[in-house]
Amino acid sequence: MKKRCVAGVVTLSLCFGAAVAQAQYYHYPPPPAGAYPPPPAGAYPPPPAGPYFPPDAGPYFRMDIGPSFFQDGELTQFSTPGIPPSGPVPSPVKYRTGLSADGAFGYAFNKYIAADFEVGYVGAQIDSVPGYFANNSYIDNIPFLANIRLSYPIPRSFAVLYAGVGVGGADVIFDGDYFGNNTDTVVGRENDVVFAWQAFAGLRFRLARDLSLGVGYKYFATADPTFTYPPDNFKVGFDGVRTHSVMATLEWKFW
Repeated sequence: MKKRCVAGVVTLSLCFGAAVAQAQYYHYPPPPAGAYPPPPAGAYPPPPAGPYFPPDAGPYFRMDIGPSFFQDGELTQFSTPGIPPSGPVPSPVKYRTGLSADGAFGYAFNKYIAADFEVGYVGAQIDSVPGYFANNSYIDNIPFLANIRLSYPIPRSFAVLYAGVGVGGADVIFDGDYFGNNTDTVVGRENDVVFAWQAFAGLRFRLARDLSLGVGYKYFATADPTFTYPPDNFKVGFDGVRTHSVMATLEWKFW
């Protein structure tokens, strides 16, 4: 019986001692100031820096689409060089309502000035040319333009006014499906690369910090294209197109 009591007292003493030791372990006072010197400079390299854009500046993507209304033009040439044309030249050209669409990548330098490079499509079917038949014949333009755009965020609103101009070129494609008269007819697709420019303006609304939708107007014009058909270099020439487009626009910022 005494042995059991002694054993119990010893066990209780050991447990009490362990508890006191543990309490003392967790209650050490903090080390004195300056006990541990700071790490040497350069010991921990800074994290890699990401791309920095000034406020309201950075890259963006833009796309536009809408109907395009072509001004009346002229057929200016329809003959083999050195041979008189077999139909009336010049002759007025009327177009049906066409389509305009484009996409552009650009960079905003701040919230007022941006520049981008645009590639698009502006095309329409030829409706009529007096003295000629124009079965399913089209004038298609593939513009490639550098644009400068000015923007004005309207204070205390989500709306932004914008306007700009662009210059460059256009690959003009004449797709003639039996275009001609009773004497001469051309069939097939030929192209000519000419100077092109545009002017545009509109209003867009910021749906989020990086996304906006809007509506705009675009005027697009080209120099006069000439298309050459083999085998005898038969020439078909038109006035450059003049178009007016109403565009729905989307812009997505990458910052």
